[in-house]
Amino acid sequence: SVYTLEDGAHYLNINLRTPAGINLARKAGLGKSGVADVILTRYIFNAADLFRDTGHTGRCFTFVRHPVERILSKFYTMKRNKAPEVKGISLVAYAKSDMAEGNWMTRMLINATDNDVITPAHYQVAKEVLGRKCLVGLMDHFEESMGRFSKFFRFESTHSINTKSKGETTNFLEERRQCAHKLASSGVNRHQYAKISHDSVIWKELERKNKYDIELYDYAKAIYYQQSVVYEDLQ
Repeated sequence: SVYTLEDGAHYLNINLRTPAGINLARKAGLGKSGVADVILTRYIFNAADLFRDTGHTGRCFTFVRHPVERILSKFYTMKRNKAPEVKGISLVAYAKSDMAEGNWMTRMLINATDNDVITPAHYQVAKEVLGRKCLVGLMDHFEESMGRFSKFFRFESTHSINTKSKGETTNFLEERRQCAHKLASSGVNRHQYAKISHDSVIWKELERKNKYDIELYDYAKAIYYQQSVVYEDLQ
């Protein structure tokens, strides 16, 4: 079913955060329905099945963040939310434990499990998927990345995003851009936490666990600048 919020935005009542949820969405015909403009999920291989034999295709776009900073942010978020998994656990202990993810992005791109041993061959496949299948945004260039995605997918002219608009007037578009700027600059889930030295035991340990993700992050930054030509001719 479709839920409409007060601002007119539509959301489908489908959970795509798990493979089981994506499978239910596939059986419900989400891929061929054309109802959703954007779907959010970490399981890109499963999500691709939504469009199999439907006559429709999806286009992957993603934000990439430095792996160590992502893990640190996750730890502090768990602490802030009083997650029982990290109760009484220091950041050093967390970094050295199995709770701290290892090469998460590489695993997602190749559909590997947490128990799979990641090899250089896996990394090469992850590079291929990211480079050929995804439009890349960088968290360090969030507003610029959102502008790129908006231009490519023509979000500003997508009527279903806000049903209360009576037309794409200049004032309406300017309000939407100001809203996007506010979200990019202030955010709705942005928190400050202590910076960790790159020479610290914590940083080095997380680097060791995420060797391939860090290489993939450097590759993603190169893709980001290479893909700038994709947007040059778009209005």
